[in-house]
Amino acid sequence: MEMKQTAAVAVIGAGLSGLSCAQALRAAGVNVRVFESAPDVGGRCATRLWQGHLIDYGVHYFTAESVDFKKELLTRLRQFRPIISPVVDQNSLMTLNAAGPRFYVLQGNNYFAQILAKNLDVHLNTPVKTVSFTSDGVSCLGETYRAVVSSLPGPLTARLFGLAESPAEYEPSLVAMLEYAGTNVGTSRKCFGRVLGDSGEPILSSHCENNKSGRVVGDKTVFVVQATSRFSRDNADTPPEKYLPLLARENEKLWQIGNPCTASSGHLWIHGRPIEEHRHEVKLLPGAFHCGDSRATSNVENVWLDGRRAAREVLAYLAGI
Repeated sequence: MEMKQTAAVAVIGAGLSGLSCAQALRAAGVNVRVFESAPDVGGRCATRLWQGHLIDYGVHYFTAESVDFKKELLTRLRQFRPIISPVVDQNSLMTLNAAGPRFYVLQGNNYFAQILAKNLDVHLNTPVKTVSFTSDGVSCLGETYRAVVSSLPGPLTARLFGLAESPAEYEPSLVAMLEYAGTNVGTSRKCFGRVLGDSGEPILSSHCENNKSGRVVGDKTVFVVQATSRFSRDNADTPPEKYLPLLARENEKLWQIGNPCTASSGHLWIHGRPIEEHRHEVKLLPGAFHCGDSRATSNVENVWLDGRRAAREVLAYLAGI
């Protein structure tokens, strides 16, 4: 749908769904402004330079099942590569990915978010906690917009729009980055990841970044360990130096690593994972929209597609007012 006139829309949150929505609106001729509370774009599609290694400590990989997303990758992002090594379960059995092959970005998975943000009017370090709805539109940080889209986690979207119920509830997620001396330590050469699920206390999953070419430097092996829901809740307020040794020991058992951990770092995602059974249909006021893993399955491809879906909803709304 094409717009004959531009209309000002605010997108709150520069995660992948928010950036996808903003790009689609911009392509349709809509004047869009994106607000992000963090100093960088991408949300949980996060990459960090740590110990000289380029580590994806948020999204480990992405898929490309839909035609639209494949086209997006080929048009905007050429530097992506497949991950050949398999992912196995708690019984060391290979898990097939229903959405197809797994991919990563050579420059770090966050680079995809940076590409999406290109040519957008993005305001970093600019938190938006609430907006107000008036007869003239939606007021946000002293400006009035014809529509506002939240790509924030459910509880933050509820606060932003003054909702009585969150579109989705979330769990915290603790992540540990663990470095070991040597390459191909333990059984790391056999697979990319080991996914235990919430029954695998305290580790939900562990992925070896050495399976991404050019990411790990020197004679080292690096793992990104995601803790289970219970462990994350129990240790959300615990200093990393307290829980990291436990996660390292369990990771060494999991991968049969004989040498000690040479460096470690922890990160807490406060809204780490949406709870699937706690998603809700919420009624929004005219001019308010939301997108992201509050309503879509929590992976790169699906939140990108949901951002596009939200853009179509916004365009239909603007065409009708």
